Amino acid sequence: MSQHSTSDRAMREYLSALLEEEQPSQLDTLTRAPLERLLATPQEAPAEPAPAPVEPAPDPVGTALPYVKTALPDAEELKTDMDEFQQEPFQALFFRVAGLNLAVPLKSLGGIHNWETPKPLFGRPPWYLGIMPHRTEQLNVVDSARWVMPEKYTDELAANLDYQYLVMLGESHWGLACEELVTTTALHPNEVQWRTSAGKRPWLAGIVKDKMCALLNVNELIALLEQGLDNSVGS
Repeated sequence: MSQHSTSDRAMREYLSALLEEEQPSQLDTLTRAPLERLLATPQEAPAEPAPAPVEPAPDPVGTALPYVKTALPDAEELKTDMDEFQQEPFQALFFRVAGLNLAVPLKSLGGIHNWETPKPLFGRPPWYLGIMPHRTEQLNVVDSARWVMPEKYTDELAANLDYQYLVMLGESHWGLACEELVTTTALHPNEVQWRTSAGKRPWLAGIVKDKMCALLNVNELIALLEQGLDNSVGS
């Protein structure tokens, strides 16, 4: 078996395990997202059930980071946001970090910036790379590889990271470091294995079944970052 096939298989198993920890399910076989840019025409698709609302965790004392706070939606708004994507086709941006494909709905995308080395701030979590200035703004940079899959983050992986872009989350000042922009394409609700209940990874909206890709719940991800929490919350 080739190294490429072994890597694909390992990532497929990892993504499957993430969602199965949230809700026991039998996932379809996943394959790597295509590299070509597709702007597919949306078609009608059957509606999927909306996920249960998840209450944000309380803000831990003494973990506040020096950034501009963004108003967070309440549980009902979060439910409505995800319900929208489960009811109708939507456009999504696919990007790659350390071999892992991630996707964010374009409606939840705050923009994309070229990479500039962030200015580190002492006493912050290891996944917080620092501040990246952009015009009059100060953008908070997240080490996406360390945040999303801390159990796979090694010195060797860190040494091979080559961040090129900053993918901004909604209207917040938070951005995910990104190595490669893969494609923008239309997704139908039935192409996603959606989470159906609250779990310890509220940032994971589901798995795009035929693209070996984790779909981000941006509002939940922002809520965790605002509280200084990482992917191990609730584990």
